[in-house]
Amino acid sequence: MSGRIRWLLMLASLGVLLATPAWAFEDRQAYVVLDAASGRVLDARKPNHLRYPASLTKMMTVLMLFRALDAGTLTPETLIPISRGAAAANPVKLGLPPGDSMPVAEAIPALVARSANDVAVAVAELLAGDEAAFGRAMTRVAREELGMTRTTFRNASGLPDDDHQSTPRDMARLALALWRDHADRMAAFETRVFRFRGQALGTYNPLLSSLPGADGLKTGFTCAAGYNLAGSAERDGRRVIAVVMGGASSADRLATITRLMEAGFDRLSAEADADVKAEGKGDVSTEDETGPTAGTEAADAPVLTPAAPSLATLVTPRAVRVQPAPDVEGCGGLYAGGWAIEMGTFRSRGRARSVATQVARVYGGKPLTSPAGMGGMVRHRAYVAALGSGQARSICRQRQARGRYCVVRSPRMMWAAMQAVARLRRSLR
Repeated sequence: MSGRIRWLLMLASLGVLLATPAWAFEDRQAYVVLDAASGRVLDARKPNHLRYPASLTKMMTVLMLFRALDAGTLTPETLIPISRGAAAANPVKLGLPPGDSMPVAEAIPALVARSANDVAVAVAELLAGDEAAFGRAMTRVAREELGMTRTTFRNASGLPDDDHQSTPRDMARLALALWRDHADRMAAFETRVFRFRGQALGTYNPLLSSLPGADGLKTGFTCAAGYNLAGSAERDGRRVIAVVMGGASSADRLATITRLMEAGFDRLSAEADADVKAEGKGDVSTEDETGPTAGTEAADAPVLTPAAPSLATLVTPRAVRVQPAPDVEGCGGLYAGGWAIEMGTFRSRGRARSVATQVARVYGGKPLTSPAGMGGMVRHRAYVAALGSGQARSICRQRQARGRYCVVRSPRMMWAAMQAVARLRRSLR
């Protein structure tokens, strides 16, 4: 059977996948919330599941710079040369040309606030000679010194690499290590505006301006990773650190980490109030058969799950394969909202893309296309993703009222369809 015939026959089966049952969809979101003072876990969901860290990687790159500064091998004034390889790094970047340079003191906020990939590559080359060697050094420090047992770094930036992976637990360990060992340098993670050569460049971290007391740490996004955010905040002498990985959108990760950190502060505050009340009443036996008194502060305190295990006691499960990126155009749309609308099937991908783009311009959302097999021919479906369920239904009602094709697709249906396309394309390589 020729490759083209095989391609067409396999594509023809994709239509049924839009009705794939719910079990085919895996919610990628995973997180950990910590009391920074004790390392106690206040809340966690899939804390040991492998995820792509994306630009959360740059927390480790910055830690390696901090260690070099502490060791005296670098100074804040040390110039970091920009090689051709560094200059060629994919965006986001500062756009520095080959032969340029910048001091370490400017490189750190460039990594934190602007997530500059060209600067990350240049730092790797300065500290280890090349990025591969730097990835090995990062991995050794992470595993042997920080307890990040499930983390593998392949580069300094977090740009896509199938073997570059970590977990929320490990990223939380990294954040704790930064605060524990480099508190005097942590103001860099609170950078809201990075001023560079006459330009004022704002941070990509929305937590700094939306959560009272927030003072770091880092955002991250790739198509494979989804939307990641590591955050730290302090109130009334208490610090909460949270890591969210695999968010559906920038807004989703911000809403999630805000909710988690607020709940963490509420819990710590309630526990402190309960301790003060207990001290005022004198020692109370924990073996009291009558149990807790109804209406006490302890009984009313917010309870998060799991029930506060130590970070060190989180058990590493068997290896879980990191989910690959969907091999489709506009992959950000898949992770940026969940619900979608399908607007028809077209002979060319260009036409499908044009229809999707026009609708997205009018109603919002992200344009997305995928191949489909129909009547022995390859056709292309047009979608707009990144929509809420009500928004998707409203758009379809409006299009249908004008006699235009429109079908609402749930996140589970979209995920199954796009993953099927990805598997098919990989199988034909």
